[in-house]
Amino acid sequence: MIPIVTRRILITSALPYANGDIHFGHIMSTYLPADVYSRYCKLAGYDALYICASDEHGTPIELAAQKAGKDAATFVNEFHDRQAADFAALGIRFDEYYHTNSDENTKVAQEFFAEHKKKGDIYEKEVEQTFCEKDGRFLPDRFLRGTCPFCSAEDQYGDSCEKCGKTYGAGELLNPRCAVCGGTPIRKKSRHLFFSLSKYSQWLEKYQSEQPFPREVVNYLGKWISEGLADWDITRDGPYFGIPIPGEENKFFYVWYDAPIGYISSTLHYCNAHGKNFEDYWKGTDAELVHFIGKDIVYFHFLFWPAMLKEAGYSLPHRIPVRGHATIQGEKMSKSRGNFIGLSEFLAKYPADYLRFYYNSVTPNNSSDADFSWEEFGAKTNSELVGALCNYCYRVLSFTSSQFEGQVPVPAPGLLDSKLEKEFSAKIDAMPSAIADQLEQVEIKAGLEAGMAFVNDCNRYFNDRAPWKLAKERPEEAKAVMFLAAKAAYAISIHFQPFIPFYCQKIYSQLGFEGDVSAVRWADLSAFAPGRKLAKPEIVYRPLEKEVLAAEAAKLAAACKKIIV
Repeated sequence: MIPIVTRRILITSALPYANGDIHFGHIMSTYLPADVYSRYCKLAGYDALYICASDEHGTPIELAAQKAGKDAATFVNEFHDRQAADFAALGIRFDEYYHTNSDENTKVAQEFFAEHKKKGDIYEKEVEQTFCEKDGRFLPDRFLRGTCPFCSAEDQYGDSCEKCGKTYGAGELLNPRCAVCGGTPIRKKSRHLFFSLSKYSQWLEKYQSEQPFPREVVNYLGKWISEGLADWDITRDGPYFGIPIPGEENKFFYVWYDAPIGYISSTLHYCNAHGKNFEDYWKGTDAELVHFIGKDIVYFHFLFWPAMLKEAGYSLPHRIPVRGHATIQGEKMSKSRGNFIGLSEFLAKYPADYLRFYYNSVTPNNSSDADFSWEEFGAKTNSELVGALCNYCYRVLSFTSSQFEGQVPVPAPGLLDSKLEKEFSAKIDAMPSAIADQLEQVEIKAGLEAGMAFVNDCNRYFNDRAPWKLAKERPEEAKAVMFLAAKAAYAISIHFQPFIPFYCQKIYSQLGFEGDVSAVRWADLSAFAPGRKLAKPEIVYRPLEKEVLAAEAAKLAAACKKIIV
């Protein structure tokens, strides 16, 4: 059994905008790997919390609410609940899924600002902004549409281009127009507040070099630092759906100032409700802070956020695992472009574990993009999940049920000491460490691969020992083989739980256990004993039909063609 080491770990995922439903691009990059890591940490006995919230402020929310004909607060609450339901259906088990449009977030954000102001990190500066005379308002980023100044792509936002990926100021956008009324805006001056990010360049460079951060990300951001970081405009002029800046009239925090503070305020809400000490997770010297993010928000999490935390007196991120985009037909999945597969639509047809297994098996611990393919999805599901793992467990349970009256056989003394049995028993005992060694480093894909290597060993042992023959020729030997085979299925039910929790719960129950499999401690196989009465074995998952996969692929290709063309 792996020794339990007391550790306190605060795990977060990037906050999803509450302006649309969850799609594959969300889950692949942040929520699924964070959930696997969180589940593992809890099985290992760590004091781990998995915290998230819906991101509910900013111009994308305002625009979406306007189009829906609803006030912003009502709009975000509706999507918060829909997103929470989608996450739960996929088995994403947050300890807290809260709101950034909350009293706690307002309080903590304003406290951050007071500390930053006190430390001399906030200064005023007059800036020229785009202003719509017809609507009588300044037009921040998403309220502007126009031509990209770099690649000339049409109909791009006022802050970045979805075609070439470049970022720019709203004043650089060519042929700008108001996204609401379509009119041509004018330029108008406004007094804004800035956070002095530039003075943290040397500190950020040193801090990043000392953490187990992805080297490719650190090297990429090192170029930004060496060229000189620009100070950060944290102000948006009203009307704006956000948190008011204390002491200022009609001015609000830019959503990227208060959104990451949502990690903190959501933890505060959880701790207050569960009698825990909030500072143990955000101000304790022994707490580990792990942020799971997509590669499109590295600038905020590796530069702005650490500087904000440092000056406000909070713990700094220990790890920031970065994933790439989920692509489809080679294109980035995007809600705004309509190029995506909705999670709820998928889960209405297929088990959640199919998708969990697929993305966990193809997504490496780096910023490489992962292209979704129905063909590959079908192959992974049919040959590995169903064909290797599920088929092994069912064969073992059904054979035990039919040949041994539904009880785990009691091996005769000495029969577990044969060479083959000792070798397989050692593999059962070694499997938890093999997976844990990878998950400790947030290597989700490698962890699943280590588990599947064990599944292959299980199938090899079961086929080579052929208990259906032994039961006729040497029945006592068959009992020893089936005891180990069933013990291996029990080990699978525990240690695959971070990857495919729904399946593991079903197999745990079929093995005759009650309660939640997640309550079992990592590498603890002591509860499994000979003579245990099994429940009725049932086939949990079946292969996907080729015709169904082909139809899904054709449907997806047609949808992508409409978008791309």
